[in-house]
Amino acid sequence: MIGMIRLGTVLWIVVIAAVGYAMFQVKFEVTRLDQHLGDINRDIAASREATRVLNAEWSLLSDPQRLDRLNQSYLHLTPVTGAQIGRIDQIPLRAQAVAQNPQLASAPMPSKGAP
Repeated sequence: MIGMIRLGTVLWIVVIAAVGYAMFQVKFEVTRLDQHLGDINRDIAASREATRVLNAEWSLLSDPQRLDRLNQSYLHLTPVTGAQIGRIDQIPLRAQAVAQNPQLASAPMPSKGAP
């Protein structure tokens, strides 16, 4: 009977030690995952802040008044007029274009599915 008590006690001590070790491992893994989650949340916050900064810069750079000032200073662009836009009947057919420029004969034809 004393041998049984000792065997049972040893068995319970082993079980308690195994459960304690398993709980330590779980706690360690949860702590590691919590730190990883904190890192991810910091990265998300930094990305959101960077996105806000980039949106603010884009708003500043694409301001119509600023673009107009830059156009007047450097490019001197004007709106497109109707005279600059041609009509579809002014586009030469392929045969006419090849007759005017023989190098176009070796150019590949667009496939029917191409836009």
